[in-house]
Amino acid sequence: MRDVDTNRRFFVKNSIKFLPYLAVGTFIYPLVSYVRYEEIQKVSIAIPLLEIKSNITKIGKVLVYKKEKEVVVYSAHCTHMGCILNIDASKERFVCPCHSSEFSYDGVRLKGPAKRNLDIISSHIKDKILYIG
Repeated sequence: MRDVDTNRRFFVKNSIKFLPYLAVGTFIYPLVSYVRYEEIQKVSIAIPLLEIKSNITKIGKVLVYKKEKEVVVYSAHCTHMGCILNIDASKERFVCPCHSSEFSYDGVRLKGPAKRNLDIISSHIKDKILYIG
């Protein structure tokens, strides 16, 4: 019986030694996730320009805005908490369904808890194909 108590005591003492690492991990994980947010936003997509019918198109997690002769691609993630934006064609805005932030088609923040404009994703056109990312 004494052997079982010794093993239990050994287990508890060693488990308690592990707790500070667990506590530190709970603070570090969200910090690392926040820092990696930009890395997560990178996308690689190739879209024929003929498939982009309107001046504003939502394709997965990107928003494609066709001006006269240029195409601008924005991340569809709200800059406040990362919710996927919706297109409100009647107001010509991108609207966050979570916290009501609003952005113009030019990616400029208009209202809401978001503090900055939409993130622009690098893109280029080659042979009538839009390459994103």
